[in-house]
Amino acid sequence: MKSENKEAPRSGKSLSRRFGITLVIVVTAILILFSAVVGWYNYAGKEAELQRQLGQALRLAETSLPEAVWKLDHRSINDILRAILSNDAVVYVRVLVDDQLVANQVRPEYEGENLDQFGDASSFIVSSAAIRRDGNQVGSLQVVMSKNAIYKELVSTTAGVVGLLLLLIIAILVTSMLILRHFIFRPLAMLEKSAKRIAEGHLETQITIDADDEIGSLASTLRIMTRRLQESFEQLEQKVRERTADLTEAKLAAEETSHHLSVVGAELQALLDNSPVGIVFVDSKGLIKRANQEMMNITGYGSDELIGYTPRLHHASDEAYKKMTEKVQPLLKRWGYCAIQAVLKRKDGAEIICQLHGRVVAAEGGLKGVVWSVEDISNRIRMENELLKTKKQESISVLAGGIAHDFNNILFAVMGNISLAERLAEESSPIRDYLQAAHEASIRAKELTVKLLNFAVGAEPVKATVSLPELVRNAVELVCSASHNKIQCNFEIPEDLWAVSMDKEQISQVITALMQNAEQSMSGGGTVIISLANKELVNDQKVGLNPGKYVKICLADEGRGIEAQYLDKIFDPYFSTKEKDSKKGAGLGLAIVHSIINKHEGRITVESTPGRGTTFTLYLPALPTDGGKAPNRTTILPSGKGRVLVLDDDIAGRDVVCDMLIHIGYSPQPVNDGPAAMQVYREALEGGNPFVAVVKDPAVPGSMEWVAMVAGFREIDPQVKIIAACADDSVLQDFAASGFCNTITKPYQLLELNRVMVEVSGK
Repeated sequence: MKSENKEAPRSGKSLSRRFGITLVIVVTAILILFSAVVGWYNYAGKEAELQRQLGQALRLAETSLPEAVWKLDHRSINDILRAILSNDAVVYVRVLVDDQLVANQVRPEYEGENLDQFGDASSFIVSSAAIRRDGNQVGSLQVVMSKNAIYKELVSTTAGVVGLLLLLIIAILVTSMLILRHFIFRPLAMLEKSAKRIAEGHLETQITIDADDEIGSLASTLRIMTRRLQESFEQLEQKVRERTADLTEAKLAAEETSHHLSVVGAELQALLDNSPVGIVFVDSKGLIKRANQEMMNITGYGSDELIGYTPRLHHASDEAYKKMTEKVQPLLKRWGYCAIQAVLKRKDGAEIICQLHGRVVAAEGGLKGVVWSVEDISNRIRMENELLKTKKQESISVLAGGIAHDFNNILFAVMGNISLAERLAEESSPIRDYLQAAHEASIRAKELTVKLLNFAVGAEPVKATVSLPELVRNAVELVCSASHNKIQCNFEIPEDLWAVSMDKEQISQVITALMQNAEQSMSGGGTVIISLANKELVNDQKVGLNPGKYVKICLADEGRGIEAQYLDKIFDPYFSTKEKDSKKGAGLGLAIVHSIINKHEGRITVESTPGRGTTFTLYLPALPTDGGKAPNRTTILPSGKGRVLVLDDDIAGRDVVCDMLIHIGYSPQPVNDGPAAMQVYREALEGGNPFVAVVKDPAVPGSMEWVAMVAGFREIDPQVKIIAACADDSVLQDFAASGFCNTITKPYQLLELNRVMVEVSGK
């Protein structure tokens, strides 16, 4: 069996090697110390012996030399000196009398040396003694002894002793090492080898050491430990196998759970990232812990500016935040959920209306936090307000259209009869004055019905590309020139202004109405600033407008302004803050302006500060290139002839049309409904007496659909000429594509009918 976890054996020298090195070091130290002691001892003895011999030589000189020196017996002196020199240690000897050399003896190897040289050398001993006779000094003896002999003898003696000692130590070392190796180091090495194999996992290793000493006891203990380890490992392996099986099952379950959690996490993250509403998590301490991308888009704050901060930064003031908290906390505590609408502040300072939904996230031990979903509903509320306003105007438009249509038919009979009466009355007759007054009143009534119809159904604009700056200047200057107030107009128009496709008459009517409104609000005079600019809008930048290029028109006056509570009502029909008289305060001007701009797929807004003035802002779609201009119509008055089929269910109006046609030279034939008219037309065509034109009202109640009727006439006669005559301008737009050859707006006068008949018949 092998262990999976192996511990590397400790590196180093073996015990026998370390023991041998230590023993050698100790023996060497003892040998050196012993040699030093022996050498010192021999040196001290030889030094004492040398001093003894020197003393003997000096005593000999003191006893034998005084007589010879006194007599200056050179022979005797030299004999005595040679006797002293016989000592191997003495190398030089001499006798001085009165500091004069009398005799000297020197060994041959030291010939030429003087006493001073011997005295300077550390290997020589120089000594002197006085030679006395009868108590008086007759001379002196100087002896030089060499230490070399002492050293030589000392070295030989010490070497012999140390050599014997070294041999003895070596014998002891070898014997000790053999004994230690056999009884200690070899068993220990075997134990070490077995222990290493056991440590490597080979628990079946046999330990063959069998002794009665401590090493044998250690080997027996190691065998027992190995056996128990083997049993423990077998049990452990069984438990590991069982545990591995359990862990394998747990791992598979954990992997499956992890995969499921990763899928759920990815789905949750995708939901958060793709959520159309902002999501923010606020913990129990009131700190923001997480926010999705939409929340950052709504508030304008980045992730690092939200995480770790309180929602206070989304409110305009501490008081607003406190009120919000006091409002939602009781709901969250009671129901765990709340829904509320609040005004929040973006990073750029703009205020937005948001719908908030909060739900408590509970955890063990109490509240963990609240998850809020935040939806910016500012645009939706504005669109709902616009839709409500549009629906209200549509309702009013239906009412105004019905009244105007019926009134128009009545007014048409009045105007037609007045026109005929004027033709029949003599020039000097006072009746003409009354007819003229009635005619002027009917004209004003017609203008009123036109305004009602323009507001009710909004005549579709006949668009053409015209010079917007020129149109604006002309309309503004026309109002300024007719004004009794001192009004000054300042224009701000860029040279690169984009082109606009529009109905010239309608936009001129819009500018005129706005200028009249400004003129009436500045009774004491003032300045009106008219500015035009190019404006490119992106998504949701302006409620009610699609992204794209627009021309922005601003008219800012210095009038009395409009109160805030009236701003949402100024485009309502018949609403006015001005006094009503014959010229102002009718209440349809701004309503018609709003309708015209909507028909042009544009937008009009108003801003006002009481006492400081009002600014109207218009947006009109721009075109990349210039277009053509609207065609001009000329008025002609020749007489005509031929048969005309008149189709109208209004008997009074139909009779007036017939009388007017007779007056200008035509022969009318009235018909009540479409099928009868087509039958009459077919019979006239087949009989060789065709009608030159058909005058019909496309909005005949109860008749067949006018488009189908036109198609029916064209099946009978592809060259049929049908004139559309009605009070609703919306059905007169693009009349050629609808099958009409010309149009005329009710109520109309005799000259207008004459002009249209000439254009159609060519006569």
